[in-house]
Amino acid sequence: MRPLLFFTIDVEEDMPGWEITDPISVANVAALPRLAGLCRELGVEPTYLCTYPVATAPDAAATLRALHRRGGCEIGTHLHAWNTPPFGPVLGREGDERRHAYYQYELTPERFRAKLASLHQAVGEIAGEAPRSFRAGRFGIDAATLQELIPLGYEVDTSITPLAEHTVDHGPDFRRAPQHPYRPAREDAGRRGDLPILEIPVSVALTKRLPPFLQQAYVRLPKVTRMRGLLSRDWLDVIDFAWLYPVRFDLELMQRAARTLVAGGSPVLNVFVHSNELVPGASGRVRTREDVEHLYDRMAGILEFCLEEFDARPCTLSAGARELRAALGLAPAP
Repeated sequence: MRPLLFFTIDVEEDMPGWEITDPISVANVAALPRLAGLCRELGVEPTYLCTYPVATAPDAAATLRALHRRGGCEIGTHLHAWNTPPFGPVLGREGDERRHAYYQYELTPERFRAKLASLHQAVGEIAGEAPRSFRAGRFGIDAATLQELIPLGYEVDTSITPLAEHTVDHGPDFRRAPQHPYRPAREDAGRRGDLPILEIPVSVALTKRLPPFLQQAYVRLPKVTRMRGLLSRDWLDVIDFAWLYPVRFDLELMQRAARTLVAGGSPVLNVFVHSNELVPGASGRVRTREDVEHLYDRMAGILEFCLEEFDARPCTLSAGARELRAALGLAPAP
């Protein structure tokens, strides 16, 4: 089977140095037409996953609406709970919730549902149809919040980052999560189960295939030991680790990770980027115009590689999910 190629873009507010700003700016969304031009040139079909500030800012919404009218893309949702109404206190977080980039599962079920409903409606108004694809802010999905997507008609989530953990500030640990698309379990979003929604993880892999127990041993090596650095390309060139994330990883590492995924039978390759990384100074990593140009080179490089090396077939997220549903025992989407 030719792997499906997804390009998922978190379309979100400006966050210089990954800091929350007041007032909120979404100026970076004006850079999306250039990215859309690259996608059209390559035949890639991007999925734009939008936050509430983006969906409700007139100029940003107009930009996305115009991209949607041209076709060849999808508009989905990306929940930043801290800037999605209604607002109120968050247990364990002092002060105004809009000052903390927290995880959606820190909310009570009622508060989460209310925020999800606000975002769902706002994003739906851009495309004139209900969104079907979702990504949690900071990849902070859990089983309870994942299940809240189902009554709203979501077909696919793409919040899981296999082999990676975000536990520094009580975030999720996905090191044991499947690397290929799967139906999540009712009690654990990072394990296979029987929920009627598809998880398409971000593509994360080692640069060589290992037996599962060795792969787990590698990703659990304590960073303080520097062992992973010693094994990396920079020293012994034994094994390395990469996401298909062109801001953080260079083209060679992403290519090697993609080969590992496809050799392991993955039916998808899921490349991702943040919209605020398309302009200088609006994110935590891309600071100069030269950085932006390097990013475009790497984005084009990994997308072209997937198309040429694996004959990957470009697809939007929910369209690809519909193709994969039967293989995973799911009924056709309504």
